[in-house]
Amino acid sequence: MTKAESFNNLVIVDSFGITGADGVISFPLDKNKSIFMMGDSFLTPVRNKKRDVNSPMINNTFILVNTKKGTHTAFYNNSSTQPDALLKPTYGNLKEYYWPGHGFQKNGIIHIFMSRFLHGDYDWGFKFSGTDYIRLDKNTFKIISQENFPYSNLNNVHYGHSIMKVGDVVYIYGSWSTKDSTAMHVSRAKLNQKNDRMNMFEFFDGKAWVLDPLQSAPLKGIKQAVPEQFSVFKLGDEYILILQARELGNGNIYSYIADSPWGPWRNEKLLYHTTEQENVKDQIFTYNAMAHPQYITDNKLLISYCINSFDVKKIHEVNTDYYRPKFIWVPLEMILE
Repeated sequence: MTKAESFNNLVIVDSFGITGADGVISFPLDKNKSIFMMGDSFLTPVRNKKRDVNSPMINNTFILVNTKKGTHTAFYNNSSTQPDALLKPTYGNLKEYYWPGHGFQKNGIIHIFMSRFLHGDYDWGFKFSGTDYIRLDKNTFKIISQENFPYSNLNNVHYGHSIMKVGDVVYIYGSWSTKDSTAMHVSRAKLNQKNDRMNMFEFFDGKAWVLDPLQSAPLKGIKQAVPEQFSVFKLGDEYILILQARELGNGNIYSYIADSPWGPWRNEKLLYHTTEQENVKDQIFTYNAMAHPQYITDNKLLISYCINSFDVKKIHEVNTDYYRPKFIWVPLEMILE
């Protein structure tokens, strides 16, 4: 296991870009470029590991990473001194905001899912309110269409946290949770004849694909508590799931494999244990490990995880690394049978 410092410094910068964020969900645009979909983000410059504690925070941004040129390009609205989220809900409750899901690019169109949230007197101060399916122009990121994905509100599965395209079929994974239980579910769709929109959504009921989202069943074989974010991707003939155990003090990152996109999942492996959460003084926690399979190099998989503090001032006034993702290289032999 080795740290990927070059990605730490490329995805998050000290100035002229996103200087702190979580989320860190990526998909490739072409051979050298990837989009990193970020959650709550800061653009205020960092000096000596510190930034202004009053820095404005916006709920979502994109970072265009070009590994060939070694460049980081941030996308958001308005100015760097008064930034605004790149994407916002355009209907319904105007107090809703987006946190990123996942996506893919096909024929010049970016297909992404964004989760809608509301601030308020809820656990953690926010609650999930729905999912949107958005299409963007690959070159300009201008919105082509933006619509409610109604199934999340029918079966309480937070769809769109991982998207995997296999041939002409798109698998859309989501997390489901109550106070006592968690699970991963999957829907699938096909691109229409123009290859520009997903339609014909179906849901896996544990045995077959059905049209009724209420019959969606948990995917089998996952022993760990399923977090809000995770990664599913295909490697050769195998399907790989990467997740970090949902409990914030846990720090364990696991892998599973399967012979089909819907499982059953097997071969649980503990890949890595984060240590940042051992910093009790600064109330640090880690969460939401994500895989970035487009960067597989020398049979090693790039994985990121997020860092945060329960004491918000610490991520500004003590050490800005407390709110920046960390990247590691994981040998594929640790994952595969």
